[in-house]
Amino acid sequence: MTPPAPFDSRDTSLFGFWAEVDRDRAAALCTRVFDQTTNGAVSCRPIGQHVMLSWGKIGRVLSMTPPYDARGGVTEPQVAVWLPVAIKDPSRDHEWFAMFIPYIWLDNAMSLASGRELFGYPKAWGVPTFPSGGGPQKWTLDVFGLDYTPGALAAMHPLMEIEETGDLLDGVGADLSSLADVARHTVGKLFHPSVGHLLGDVEVTASLTRDLLAEKMPNIFLKQVRDVGDGLGAALQQVTALDYKVIRISSSMLIKEHKLTVNHLDSHPIIDELGLKDQTLGVAYSASVHFEVGAGRVLWDAMA
Repeated sequence: MTPPAPFDSRDTSLFGFWAEVDRDRAAALCTRVFDQTTNGAVSCRPIGQHVMLSWGKIGRVLSMTPPYDARGGVTEPQVAVWLPVAIKDPSRDHEWFAMFIPYIWLDNAMSLASGRELFGYPKAWGVPTFPSGGGPQKWTLDVFGLDYTPGALAAMHPLMEIEETGDLLDGVGADLSSLADVARHTVGKLFHPSVGHLLGDVEVTASLTRDLLAEKMPNIFLKQVRDVGDGLGAALQQVTALDYKVIRISSSMLIKEHKLTVNHLDSHPIIDELGLKDQTLGVAYSASVHFEVGAGRVLWDAMA
């Protein structure tokens, strides 16, 4: 069963770690996914040179559409890669801010199928783990995949690990109680006190500011399905978008540095496509969130 959107996502525990990537590789990925696929109808460029790696556990995901709203829900542990981007599409005459999720992993079959079919999330099978108690805190991700050789068989492989170090950070800051608070704090830590300085464009800055004040975070995807007759072609291709609407958030910066370890795996090319590599992470947050996932909209359709 793939229940319809919108969704109510309650009792979410989230850890977000900001990691540096190779901007040229991230730009090439955006160009390949959006600009080349749409022949320039939709353009996408990364903002900055960081992604957020999130380890999240949604306590209860429920469809808000009758009669599915009375059929129960699922728990959804997941790991995602969030790339801040500027988008230009046929619906607007200027660029606007969004988050592009090129990778997301989870071990819930219903959420995996629903996310891919409804919105175009590139959901793949993976098993995240979270800190379990005393000692250095650790987050891991094992994924189902393989390195490409003729005799290879797909299996579970370790892809990423984040482990707390003993080094304390300076100026951690106060608790954050809105999406705008979190965004301002992140930009100040990673880049510059001014959001406008980061984005470099008044229109993108204005769109982000409007969304943050409304407690919204737009996301953009390429939704596609292989053609049954030509497996190298697509039967459906759309650029889609949806909004996360934050109902409540309580967040704070983690007080210690963390070490990121990334492993190569051909079927999950986060190193090749993003330049994500082993590094020390100095900006990370924990959060408790209640949010809604909107019904989504089509920005471009190959058949239109």
